Amino acid sequence: MKNKSAFTLVELLVVIAIIGIISTLAVVSLTNARKSARDAKRIADIKQIQTALELYYQDNGQYPSTITDSIATSGNIYMQSFPTAPTPADGDCTDTNNAYTYTVSGTENSSYSLTFCLGSQTNDLSAGVKEAIPGGTIDFISPPTPWACGDNLIDSRDNSEYPTVEIGTQCWMKKNLAYLPAVYSLSGFVTQGSSSLPGYGVYGYDDNNVAAAKATSGYSTYGVFYNWYAVNQTNICPTGWSVPTKDQFTTLSQNEEATSSFAILPAGSMTGDGSFYGNGVLAFFWSSSEWQSGYSWYASFSTYDPQFGFQVYARNEGYSIRCIKD
Repeated sequence: MKNKSAFTLVELLVVIAIIGIISTLAVVSLTNARKSARDAKRIADIKQIQTALELYYQDNGQYPSTITDSIATSGNIYMQSFPTAPTPADGDCTDTNNAYTYTVSGTENSSYSLTFCLGSQTNDLSAGVKEAIPGGTIDFISPPTPWACGDNLIDSRDNSEYPTVEIGTQCWMKKNLAYLPAVYSLSGFVTQGSSSLPGYGVYGYDDNNVAAAKATSGYSTYGVFYNWYAVNQTNICPTGWSVPTKDQFTTLSQNEEATSSFAILPAGSMTGDGSFYGNGVLAFFWSSSEWQSGYSWYASFSTYDPQFGFQVYARNEGYSIRCIKD
């Protein structure tokens, strides 16, 4: 009788590899099963909470303001304890959105939102953050992040984009206003001013075509020159912004970082007698403050002097505008 030969080394390695693959598959299968079980529990929890909320609503005519540990009134218990989402978070879920979060809304607590997160497709619900509301469950849409000073401002009138900066307690545009509803040649700008009508101009441009003016480097670099009759319109700045008063400019000038943070652009001016003046050296910014008949306040800046100055001048002059947040 022959003796049965033992495994060769190669056969032994193959067996070990197969055992490893089987073990790995078993672990993956177990892991997936646990993930599926956690998602199934999340859905079951949410349905249980929704049922309790609807029973509460039928008896009380509104949803509870908050849910801490149970859903109950002095006379009825609709849910003994508020369930905790199973951990760990799965898929794209995080520790934060894995929690069950309840908020109430509407007149007299007439609606609610209950957010939770699924790690994978479960029944007819896709993976991700979900929002249970009266009547069903939908994909959760995060509310937009509130705008804050320092974010870019988009002017909805022409889609111009402006960086902004907080200086002290004020929020300013960091670029000259570029809103251009019309444009005038040098002579046309003079006529507008002498007629006490709004005037708009662009540095280096001596014609009246808005598209052509916007295509110039003078426009892209320095924005628009406005006479004060254009300034004195409620809608010259984007919604929620306005032309600063002299007092607001004064407050700005008292901040040490004013000139650097303000990012002054020395556009010069478009004079009321028909010429361009001071480009690259001087900056002039209209305020909304009047002085006396025919004159208004403006702030000025020279590249030779790091301080703001304040003067009054005739309203037919073309200066830049920097809007301030209301």
